Amino acid sequence: MLEFVRKDNDQLGWRRVWEKMILDSLSNIYQSLGELDKDLQNNELKMVFLIDGLEEIFSRTITSETEKNAIVALCRDVINDIKIRYHNLGMMVFLRKDMVRDSITVNFEHFNSLYSPVELRWSSTEALRLVIWMVNQAVPGFYQEEAGIEMAPREVMDRSLHKLWGVKLGKPTSNEANSSRWILAALSDFNGQLQARDIIRFLEKATVTIGKTIYDDRFLMPAEIKSAVSDCSYDKISEIRQEIKALDPIFDRLENASEDKKILPFYNDTFNLSQTEEKVMKQEGYLRIENDKYYLPEIIRHALNFKYERGARPKVLSLLLKKEK
Repeated sequence: MLEFVRKDNDQLGWRRVWEKMILDSLSNIYQSLGELDKDLQNNELKMVFLIDGLEEIFSRTITSETEKNAIVALCRDVINDIKIRYHNLGMMVFLRKDMVRDSITVNFEHFNSLYSPVELRWSSTEALRLVIWMVNQAVPGFYQEEAGIEMAPREVMDRSLHKLWGVKLGKPTSNEANSSRWILAALSDFNGQLQARDIIRFLEKATVTIGKTIYDDRFLMPAEIKSAVSDCSYDKISEIRQEIKALDPIFDRLENASEDKKILPFYNDTFNLSQTEEKVMKQEGYLRIENDKYYLPEIIRHALNFKYERGARPKVLSLLLKKEK
């Protein structure tokens, strides 16, 4: 596959590549998809091809035309061809939405609406459900509500999680942020994206050491929660660098900047980001511009060692909480 990625293939070229790879997976028994489809029909069989892990191969869909062509050829041309011409063949492609958005630049909204019913969505409610399930596995009987975990409404889950991390990051009557909302927001990007691994990693880091018990109504203290978010940031940015190569040089510039520049918010001329770099950062959820001020989400701020100017922290969290649902 890598030999094709390094070549400047157009969409037609990639379409041939994908069809060849499908046939190669069947030990070159068939010379064409039509021949395969006919054989399946004669034997009263159906076959579905499953394709996954493309993000490990195509890491530059933002900037590489040949990678864009590869995704368009597979997700639009090959799939449409199979739908129309072959009645015994099927195909499922698992792919990050940003890669499709980068590649299908014409009529993306139509493509998105076509497949939105089968989109794998990970909401904040599901994230909290995962937290409760994991804690209940570690501490049997932690969850004591009548509704099953898999069906519990948001307010029931929030009530159960008060025992884990409190109602607020402080006394229940304080002006501190709501714990559940703050944690989910701090682990998300500005697009509200949060993965299961982010939650699991947070729970691991928040429980690796036991701090001083300040409040007796919860297991996790605010200090451990905030420290865990900071620790998660370093692992998260390492994953982002590997998965979205276009962000790597931008992160390098921000990380290696002098300390006097690493203040939030910053401005257009602080790092001289190009329009393309700004677009990439905003598109992926790692930059927000409000009133000509530039903000980074918590999940990358810590790893890049950015600090807040006075009053900026509440602004950043408010931007994050707008996306938390």
